[in-house]
Amino acid sequence: MKVIHKTYIDNSRFMEFIDELATQITEMNFGADTWNADRMVFTDEAQEYYNEMYDEYEMMANNIMGVYNDNELTKNK
Repeated sequence: MKVIHKTYIDNSRFMEFIDELATQITEMNFGADTWNADRMVFTDEAQEYYNEMYDEYEMMANNIMGVYNDNELTKNK
């Protein structure tokens, strides 16, 4: 699917949105095994899954919705 119009939003808002999606799907998949018990970080397996989901959701936002973070603007100058 070719994006006809790109919409740019503030990088921090874009990242927060993608992070929330990736975190929620990671928690749904790993349940109680999502977080390290001694500190609030993902387990190694959950972190790997989260990274994959973050990349996938970012790509979907770009390719399907045409939504990009505003860092894309400075990168292309």
